[in-house]
Formats: sequence, C-alpha cells, structure tokens
Amino acid sequence: MELKNSFKYTTSKTTGNKVFYIALILGTIVGLLSVYTGFWSIIVAGGIFLLLISFLNPKFGVFILVFLLLGLTKSTAGLTESEIAFMILFSCLVVGWFVKMLIKKTYIPTSSINLPLFLFLFVSILSIVKAYCNNVSINDWFAQWKVFLVFILFFVIISEFETREELKKLISCFVLVAILIGAKDVFFYFQQGVFALAGEFAGIDYASFLFIMATPFLFIVFIFNKNFLIRLLSVTSFLLIVLRISISLMRSYILAFLIILCIFFILSLNIKNKKISLRLLTLIVQLSILISVPFLFFPQIAQLWQKVEYRFRILSTFYSSQNLSVHSRLVEIESAWNCALQQPLLGRGFGFKYQYYRPNQTLYEVPYVHFTPLFFVLDIGFIGLSLVTWLIVRVLRLTWQAFKKENDLFWKLLIAALFSNFIGYIVISFFDTSALRIDSLFYFTLAMGIVTKIKIIQDIEIQNRARLT
Repeated sequence: MELKNSFKYTTSKTTGNKVFYIALILGTIVGLLSVYTGFWSIIVAGGIFLLLISFLNPKFGVFILVFLLLGLTKSTAGLTESEIAFMILFSCLVVGWFVKMLIKKTYIPTSSINLPLFLFLFVSILSIVKAYCNNVSINDWFAQWKVFLVFILFFVIISEFETREELKKLISCFVLVAILIGAKDVFFYFQQGVFALAGEFAGIDYASFLFIMATPFLFIVFIFNKNFLIRLLSVTSFLLIVLRISISLMRSYILAFLIILCIFFILSLNIKNKKISLRLLTLIVQLSILISVPFLFFPQIAQLWQKVEYRFRILSTFYSSQNLSVHSRLVEIESAWNCALQQPLLGRGFGFKYQYYRPNQTLYEVPYVHFTPLFFVLDIGFIGLSLVTWLIVRVLRLTWQAFKKENDLFWKLLIAALFSNFIGYIVISFFDTSALRIDSLFYFTLAMGIVTKIKIIQDIEIQNRARLT
C-alpha cells in the first residue's frame, strides 16, 4: 500500500507514519483547544479540520477523538461546554465519513452487531414521540438522547480500519489517554493536599472510569515487551491506577476493577502457555509487594485504604435506615420503577424527569437512575431494554467467539482484555450513572468496534487459508 494523494497511511511506510503523526498532533491540539476553551471560533475551526480530515481518511479523526477524551469535564446537569464541543467535533467526523462513503459508494461491513445497534438507534429516535406525549421539551430530550450518537463510531471503525496493526495503534492510543486521565486526577488530588471524603473532590472535574479499563492492557505490555523501561512504565501505570481507584472511594469502580482483573487472569491462564502464565504470576507477586510498600513509608496511604475499607464495611448495615447512602438509592430505584410501570412498553422518552424524596426529605427531580437497566425501561420501555440486552449479548458472544478462534497469543490476550472490560462495564452500569456518560459510551463503542473488526479479519484469514489449501 503506497501513500497516495489522500492522508492514507500504512505502518510499513515511514512517510505514511510521519503523515499520520503530524495530522494526529495537529488535530489533537486544535481539538483540545476546542474542548478546553469552549470558544465557538476554535470549535468551528476544529470542526472544519475534523470534517476535512475525516473526508480524506476517517481513521485520523477517530484517533483525534480518543485524545480529546482528555478535555472532558464533569457533567452534573445536562452537558458541559466541553461535552458539547466534543459532540460537535464527533458530528463533524461522522459527516466527513458519511460523505466519503457516499462518494466512493462503499458499504458498511456486515456483522452480528449491526442489526441490534440499528434497531436501538431507531427506537431511541422514536422516543421523541413519547417524550412529547409526556411533556418533555425537545431540548431536554435531545440533551440526553444525543449521547447515544456516539454509537455511530462503531460503523466508522468496522468500515475504515483494515488491519490488525491499525487496531493495535487505536488500542495503544486509548491506553495512553486512559493513563493520562488517571495521572491528571492524581495530580489534582495531591495538589489539593486533602483527602477525599466522597467519590469526587474539588480538582477532579470528570470522574471517568476509563483508567480502570486500561488495566489488563498494561499486563499485556509487561508480558510481551522485552524493553525494561517500558515494563517499568507499565508497572508504574498500574500502581497509579490503583491509587486513582482508591482516591475515588467508589465501590462500583473498585468492584469492577477486581472483576476485570479476575476475568482477565482466568482467561490468560486458560490459554495454558507456560511462558505467559509464569510472567503473569511473576507480575502479580511484584505488584503485591509494590502495593504494600507505600503503607510502610506513607501513613496517608494507609488512611486512604481505611476509608476504602469503611466504604465497604457500611454495606453490612444494608437494610438499616441509618445507611443513608443505600437507603437513598433504594428510594430512587423504587420511584423510578413505579414511574416506568405506568408506560412499560415504550417508556416515557429520553429527558423525562421523575420525582422522589431522599431520606433527608429533600425533593429530587432527575432524569437518571443509578441502575442503568431501569434507566432504559423508564425512557424507552421494555422494548428498548430488550434491544440493549440483545446488543450486549451479541457483543459478549462475538468477543468470546473471537477469543476462541484466535491463534496468535498477543491478540488472544487483547481479546481477553476487551472481554473482561465488557463485563466490568456491565458491573458499573448496575450501580452508577457514569456508564451513560460520553466518555464511557465512547469507549464501549470503541471496544465493540475493535473486537468486531478483529472477528471480521479472522473470518477473512480463515477464508484465505481455505483457498490456499
């Protein structure tokens, strides 16, 4: 493959790599300025840049959007300026990609994910009718619904990414960004100089869980890379992620983190490769020692873990009225459930707000619920929930099929990491609303697209081998 008039690149050509990195750096700088500043003039400039580059080669736009996750800030009600800017730039990527598809008359590759994803997007758009019937304003409906536009990224990935090497680069970019997000949060934490009493604190402006998803990929780097510095960096990054999770004090994050590690270790050991098993066990021992060392020299770390332990210990009083945290969630879920049952089939439409009283007798009117399946029942009914369930089951099944078919040890572990991440994402969605934020859905879609493309490549490789024989 040669470098032609477009920005098309290949990892085997030095010139192609230079064009790729130059475009990536320029696009990321413009994009980050757009997201961070919120100035409409820069957002327009960034949008034009992404529109142009996505028309020439949408792969560049996807890489840039991954780096733009660094600029997202926390959303408390609706979307922040950074999220709005991100969605505008994402829309420019989609438009550029769609125009390119029309001009070149190319089609989206078929996969088992396409149909449930199309149907979900179709039903979610139709929810505007239910929202109107329930007196939800168009602005409120659109503010909540447009987050699901991120799912279009799936079709961009399976259409534009062609080789395993390109997918490997995409995963590498995500891991780098996830680590930087965790490092940024830890930096703000120590800069503030006080310990958090809750899951969030001043300075950490976006409680993302992407750093959790990067964990199994760090083990893969340690296992397969022979460079001592890179191995050391992977271990350091893991310790940074452990610290960031401890800082969050969020039980759902800690639970998902442990489940991801357990599933990844089980799948890795199931490969029955002595070299991989030995390196993995060696790494576990090293990390266990390194994690225990800070307790000897930094009493503040010990205090932090005491708070983590307390957060789990109070669950023993689950049914007690004194446990306000659990009691508030149960009241919230019960109110949302009763409201959802009034219109169970198609829901009330995105943006609908229900009311409930917390134990402190404060009235809340919110469009979300800390149990994602119930959120979908409330907004798009049991029909919408069944489509979401169908989509997730298809993703898990396709990932498992790809894992069983893969013969290359490196890619087999990568697929195992993606599978464990999907399970971790589902776990978080049962307890926290962060599963439906832009960065979370972006990664879920990214991982879904990557594993689907791997499966497509596997099928092509099997067909080619069959022809040769």
